[in-house]
Amino acid sequence: MMKGILKRAVASAAVAAVLASPLAQATNGYFKIGYGAKNRGMAGAGMAFAQDSLAPAINPATLASVEDRVDAGLEIFKPKRRGRVDATGIGVPDLGAGAAQGANSSENSRSNTFLIPSFGIAKAWGSNFTLGIAAVANGGLNTRYGDADGVFPGSGNIYTDAFGSVVGNTTTGSFPGVPAGPLGFAGFLEVIGPDGVPGSGDEIPAAVLDANLANLYGNSNTTPSLGVNLAQVLLTPTIVWKINQNHSLGFSPVIGHQAFRAYGLGLFQAFSSDPGNVTNKGDDDSWGLGARVGYQGTFGMFSFGASATSKIYMEEFDDYSGLFAEQGDFDIPATFGGGIAVHFTPKLTVAADVTRILYGDVKAIANDGPTADEFFGAFLNALANPAPNSGAFVPRALGNNNGFGFGWDDVTVYKVGVNYALNSSWTLRAGYNYAEVPYDDDQALFNVLAPAVVEKHVTAGFTYNVNSSSEVTMTYMHAFRNDVEHTYVGTGQFTGFSYTAKNDMYQNAIEVSYALTF
Repeated sequence: MMKGILKRAVASAAVAAVLASPLAQATNGYFKIGYGAKNRGMAGAGMAFAQDSLAPAINPATLASVEDRVDAGLEIFKPKRRGRVDATGIGVPDLGAGAAQGANSSENSRSNTFLIPSFGIAKAWGSNFTLGIAAVANGGLNTRYGDADGVFPGSGNIYTDAFGSVVGNTTTGSFPGVPAGPLGFAGFLEVIGPDGVPGSGDEIPAAVLDANLANLYGNSNTTPSLGVNLAQVLLTPTIVWKINQNHSLGFSPVIGHQAFRAYGLGLFQAFSSDPGNVTNKGDDDSWGLGARVGYQGTFGMFSFGASATSKIYMEEFDDYSGLFAEQGDFDIPATFGGGIAVHFTPKLTVAADVTRILYGDVKAIANDGPTADEFFGAFLNALANPAPNSGAFVPRALGNNNGFGFGWDDVTVYKVGVNYALNSSWTLRAGYNYAEVPYDDDQALFNVLAPAVVEKHVTAGFTYNVNSSSEVTMTYMHAFRNDVEHTYVGTGQFTGFSYTAKNDMYQNAIEVSYALTF
C-alpha cells in the first residue's frame, strides 16, 4: 500500500511540475513568499510550524508533525509591472541636421495573470519516520512589453524607442523613422570619426554604418514585443527521522526544473560574446540537483526550526549562452534560515522566520549591469566595428563570466504570521513579509525585464473543515506598490549624456487548496 501511495504521489507531483513550469512568478526577489495556501496565509512563516504536506519546501523536518494527508492547490497570481526608459537626457551634438535627442519610452507589462499549482503528500512510516513529496513553483520572472510610447510607434520596444534616435542615422537615411542626415552616434562617426577629430581620416563610411545599423535595428530579433519568461519548479522527496517526541531531522534531495524564453532583445546582440544565442531562441529548459536539510525541536510552548538548502546546480541554458553570464549558467541560489513558533494556547500560534537567499552567488543575476559609459560605448562599438554583433569590443560582453547581469545582491526575508483556531470548523490566519529590493537603484536599466521591486506583503486566509477528513483553505496576498529609479550620467567622452530607468510594481494573489487526511 505504501509503495502504491508513493507511486501515485510521484506521478501527481510530476504533473503539477509540468503545469507550473511556464507560469511561475514570485515576490521575494524572484522566490515565492511561501509554499501552500496555509503557509502563505502566515506570509511564509513555517520554519518551526508545519501545517500541511508542502512543509518540505520550507523545512523538511517539520513534516514529522504533519498528519497523513495529501494537498493540492492553485494560485491565481496577478502582478502589475511598468517599465520606463527616459533617454531625453541624451543629446548628440548638432552635426548639421539637428541634434539627436532620445525619447521617453514607457510600457506596462502585458503578462498579468498566472495560474500556479502545487502538490504534496505526507505519510508516516512506522513510529519514527515520515515520508513525503512536494512539488512547488519556486518562482520566476515574466514580463511582456508591447509597442512602447516612444518615437517609433508600431516598430519599437521600450529600449529601441528610447535610444533609437540617439543611435541615429547616416546621410543615406537608412533607419526608418529617423530623418536622413548625420544624426546621433551614427552620424557622429560618419562625419567626425571615433576619435572625435574632424578630418583625421578615421571617419566610418555610410555603407559600413548602414549595415551595422541594420544589425542593431533591422534584424528580426528587434521587435515591438519584448520580454522574458523564467519559471522554476522544485520537486522534493523527503524523509524525516523523529528522534523522539520533541525533536526531528529531515532531508530532501531537491530536483530542480526551469524553463526560460527571451524575445525582442536584438538590440543587445551587439553587446554579446555569442550574439546568436541572446534572444528569440524559443523555450529552453534545464534540470538540476541540490539538497535540503532541516531540524525542528519543541520545548514546552516553543518550537524552533532551522533549514538550509544548497545551491541547486542546473544545466546551462545553451540556447541563451550569449545572454546569461558563464555561457548560459543559471543556478538556483542557496538559502538558509531559522524560525520560532510560540504556541500561546492550543488555539493560538504565532510564528516568525528569518531567511537568507544567496542571489549574489549566481553570476547570471549577480553581475552588475552596464554603467552609462559602458552602455554608450557598446553602441559606438557596435556601429564602428566591422563585426558589430561579435561583442569583441565590449569589455563585459553578455555571456562571458564577467558579462552584464542584473546586479542582484543577497536578500534577507523577514516573516511573521498568526494562526488561530476559531472553532472546530474554522481556522484564521494572517501575516506580514518583508524583503528589500534585491538590487541597487543603479541596476534599474536591465531590471526593466525583471522588476522585482516589491518589498512589503500582507496576507490573510482561512481553513474550513468540510468534515473530519477534508478541508478547504483560501489565502489572499497583497504586495504593496514600490518603484526603483536611477539616472545614469556619462563621464569622459560621454559627459553631458544621461538617461533614466524606472521600474514600478505591485501584486495580488489568491490561492485555494484542498486536502484529504487518511
